[in-house]
Amino acid sequence: MLKLLLGRAGSGKTARVLEGICRQGEQRPQVLMVPEQQSHQAERELCRAGGPRACLWAEVLSFSRLCSRIFQQAGGLGEEELDAGGRLLLMYSAVRSVSHQLTVYSRPSRRPAFLQSLLTTADELKSCCVSPQVLLRAGEEAGGPEGDKLRDLGLICGAYDALTAQVALDPRDRLTRASEKLENCPWGVGKDLWLDGFTDFTPQQGEVLRRLLPQAHSVTVTLTCDGLEEDEEGMGVFSPARKTAAWLRALAKKAGVKCEVEILDNDCPGKEEPLQVLERRLFARQEEEPVRCRGRVELFQGAAPRGEVEWAAARVLRLVREEGLRFGEIGVAARDYGAYRDLVESVFPHYGIPLFSSARTDILSRPVLALVTAALEAAAGDYRYEDMFRYLKTDLTHLSREDRDLLENYVLRWNIRGSRWTQAKAWSWHPRGYGFALEEGDRALLERLDQARRRAVAPLEGLRKNKDQTGRGQALALYTFMEEISLPQRLEERVDALQRQGQPVLAEEYRQLWDILCGGLEQCAALLGEAPMELEEFAQLFRLVLSQYDVSTIPVSLDRVTAGETTRQTGHPAAALILLGADDGSIPQVAAPPGLLSDEDRALLAVYGLELGSTQRDLLCREMTTVYLTCARPGRFFAVTWSAQGPGGEERRPSFLAQRLQVLFSDLPVIREEELKGSFRLQAPLPALEQAGRDSRARRVLEGLPQYAGEVERLDRAARWQRGSLSPQAAERLYGRRVPMSASRMDKYKSCHFSYFLRYGLKAEPRRYSSFTAPEYGTFVHDVLEHVLQDEMFAQTTLPGTERPFGPREKERLHRLTQQAVERYVRAELGGLEGQSARFRYLFARLLRTVQAVVDN
Repeated sequence: MLKLLLGRAGSGKTARVLEGICRQGEQRPQVLMVPEQQSHQAERELCRAGGPRACLWAEVLSFSRLCSRIFQQAGGLGEEELDAGGRLLLMYSAVRSVSHQLTVYSRPSRRPAFLQSLLTTADELKSCCVSPQVLLRAGEEAGGPEGDKLRDLGLICGAYDALTAQVALDPRDRLTRASEKLENCPWGVGKDLWLDGFTDFTPQQGEVLRRLLPQAHSVTVTLTCDGLEEDEEGMGVFSPARKTAAWLRALAKKAGVKCEVEILDNDCPGKEEPLQVLERRLFARQEEEPVRCRGRVELFQGAAPRGEVEWAAARVLRLVREEGLRFGEIGVAARDYGAYRDLVESVFPHYGIPLFSSARTDILSRPVLALVTAALEAAAGDYRYEDMFRYLKTDLTHLSREDRDLLENYVLRWNIRGSRWTQAKAWSWHPRGYGFALEEGDRALLERLDQARRRAVAPLEGLRKNKDQTGRGQALALYTFMEEISLPQRLEERVDALQRQGQPVLAEEYRQLWDILCGGLEQCAALLGEAPMELEEFAQLFRLVLSQYDVSTIPVSLDRVTAGETTRQTGHPAAALILLGADDGSIPQVAAPPGLLSDEDRALLAVYGLELGSTQRDLLCREMTTVYLTCARPGRFFAVTWSAQGPGGEERRPSFLAQRLQVLFSDLPVIREEELKGSFRLQAPLPALEQAGRDSRARRVLEGLPQYAGEVERLDRAARWQRGSLSPQAAERLYGRRVPMSASRMDKYKSCHFSYFLRYGLKAEPRRYSSFTAPEYGTFVHDVLEHVLQDEMFAQTTLPGTERPFGPREKERLHRLTQQAVERYVRAELGGLEGQSARFRYLFARLLRTVQAVVDN
């Protein structure tokens, strides 16, 4: 039997499911199925409802774990599957194998970055049960550029499936394999299946449900909608759920299974009245008189994103202190959480708030992976400045920070790259640039810089000179490089340091990064094998392979504020919720469908009976559903914030949600950061300490706290500081006995004393690139003329005006003298032309011709 349990958000669907599981648990096995990101919360709620014995007759599964249960009974659990990096490498091999047959994607197929979009498209096709053979047939029938595109995708996906059959299975085929095994495996017989938290199902998931419906004792599906009738032309917030309900009813009818529908009309029990009004009227088509929110809903406009996050942190503290909420009952969400993550993770601990940031980590930004990718790109990319110092600045190499900084200044001054890094001859360019005499200190610095560059380049040369130009050879060379720089030991030291600093989550991330790195190398060696591959191509591909992996951590305690993306938080109820970044550029957020298929391609496939989701219309509809589910989450307090300006100073306007809330509630003004004058920053000691110099109340309170009394005393001492004066001896050491003065120096002194002190006292200078500019050109010409004119043939032995003009012999001697003077200057001042760039040698040759003309005249 199929039962559809319908109801609006908060109507008690999940409570009804848990009640049914507990009531029937003693009679037969119960299986609760939820989306992957909700499985942990669902297990907690099931244990809370069923008690310690619930695990004896009930379990929580996602579709992925359901497949494992089916394989466990029907066989197939031990079959090897690709991981994320292996899938990308196998797709790379598939594209290479059919590249000569491709039309539309023949050129993009040579770029490893193209593989990411291709994998996304392949995932969508698999989830919609579209086989490569069907794509090929549709492409041949359609013809034209559109047909060629489908044909190319069919060829690539077909080659990929053939390789997975030989090497390892694709995890995206698990549902397909599970549905096939259910044909002969009675896994669902005698079980009650409960599906909660889903808005719709992919065709792959639908195949599994189609096989389970006749087997199971009962299948109950909850859907968030207020009825079966579609009266919003498919564009309402409940339209996806209504479409799913119609599809499930048709599925039950086709399978000969009885279907029942129950609609819950509970009015959000346990929720504050203003928040019940918000849930009912947010997308209502009939307008009603606004009501009072009585402080249960708030709108805040920050001057910038940081102001938003600080106000949110202060509001969390007030909810805990004034309303008795626990941190674990409060959620923080943003549609574009990536733009707020760094701020949230820095500001909330500053306010003393325990936080769990539910977001994926960009592992390529971690030093250990940044070192490996930068090393590959430096060795493959002619030792570019950006790659070399991204590699050296990870602090995981043998070079000290001081040597690295000195080396960076020198490399920037002389624009060093390519063979100049690896030359056998010692570096000899003057550390201060052209036109300076080489003193003893300069020679010592040059020797130190030369030794530093040799230590930096030596391990990279093993990568660059690797003779085994295959996938396996490049992977082995990279592992040898990591051992040569002692990366495993340095990484272990970093983990121990993080543990001592009280950062166990970050330490666990670093442990996982080493496993990811080694796993990626093993995948490259095994799947790329003897395929020819140059270092540059391997560097791009390996970077893309590493980007496929995720680092996952769990909260170190339960009582923490959970922050994350709205799309990943809709299934978690909260007593209070603060929605950040609610500007019109983020809500609603509708991007192009992922992958390579456009809306036109999807329409063409629909003509051939191949329905794909994720059109622009579908994405907009799901976006509005996400907004509704987010606003329906809180039970006691809801706040919406946005900033007047973005990080770059661009203007931002509030989204339709903020405007809609002001229509629904009559007492909902916008709280603006400038009106509060920083008062919300007094909610926690550390931010209050920053205000103590301007706020006497904060200063008095902090004086009474023993751990902050010393900090307040330091503020008082700083307030009493007065500008001192330099002693005559100190001034003489800084500026000399006689201070030269000019109009520009006087102007700088008047405008900024500190700037004057840096420039003329400490002699601090900005980085400058060494180039042969006008002053150096003049010095060079005068030097050549000085040495040439010292020759005896220029001795004044006749009256001026009576000199005999130079003949061929004199001109030849003149050219020889000029050449000797130039060679002497190049050798003494430039350290030779061998290490100079080709452009410098070309420009210097032009300059030499100019000097010859000057001497001739």
